[in-house]
Amino acid sequence: MDTNPIRHIPITQVRYTPLEGRRAIESYIFGGKFGTPRVPRGVDPEVVSQFVVEKLQPDSSPDAYERTLEAIRFYERADVVPHLMLALKGSEADVSAVSRSTYILQAAGDFGTDEIATRASQYFDARLVPNPSALDTLPQMLEALIALALAASTTRLAQRIQAEVAKAAPAQNVSEEGMRNYQRLASYQRNDLRNAVSLMDNRKRLASLQPDFRRSELVQIYLGQSAFSTAQMETWAARLLRAEAIAGNSDAVCGAFLKAIDALPAQKLGETPAALIFTRAAQAVLYLQGTLSHQQRLTYEKARKTGGMNFLWDDLV
Repeated sequence: MDTNPIRHIPITQVRYTPLEGRRAIESYIFGGKFGTPRVPRGVDPEVVSQFVVEKLQPDSSPDAYERTLEAIRFYERADVVPHLMLALKGSEADVSAVSRSTYILQAAGDFGTDEIATRASQYFDARLVPNPSALDTLPQMLEALIALALAASTTRLAQRIQAEVAKAAPAQNVSEEGMRNYQRLASYQRNDLRNAVSLMDNRKRLASLQPDFRRSELVQIYLGQSAFSTAQMETWAARLLRAEAIAGNSDAVCGAFLKAIDALPAQKLGETPAALIFTRAAQAVLYLQGTLSHQQRLTYEKARKTGGMNFLWDDLV
């Protein structure tokens, strides 16, 4: 007899009616500064997809596309990617349009098939890299490359940045504005682009590994304890860990988080940083239907006051 049956781990405990769920998602995606601060939990994932397909338009704001990306990351809605890609017209006229497209390409990298990811990478090189507004959206451009790590290359963007650095170099000794522009571009070339390459390489490496050989490292990334712990990579690591748990390996995933909790005292991080990490790890364990010890529960109740808006959490009591 199987004494350890696979537990059903839902992405969220649905607690909104379809109409309430639509309103909650609408407030998040389109509410701007008056909307909810993070993806609302408790919505039927199918409602999320229906709302996005019905309401997100090709000319919706970049902010709406960014928030849609975060929503489908939490609810794992790969089915909306074809709809998002309809907005890729190849004619981005300004910074806003380029920014919008970078979020779409991130979705293609996170959820798309190999064919979709390849098309998205080709679009990035052919349409976004040469765009005059690309230089004003470099952070988002680099995030798109990282999401497309399995199919993309930094070559074209690196060549564009190199050309712009060379073009801006003479002006650095002419005016203060020229100096600032040159330093900005040179910093992207020297620091941000190199960091993006490193993140892409690490993402490819981890994606190629079996769960047993990457689980601990993904936990460290998610907990912000890795050199690769950017917000984007933390969410990606969380999604891989959740997928493993949902597939039937929740004990191993929760065990890796519990091991990270046990290691905290020896790290001497300070009360607040340790509490933030403890809360994130403990919530992941509870979300993935693991068990905290009595002492860990007591520590969690105290630590959670420092923050609790983590990806692997369903706002449960």
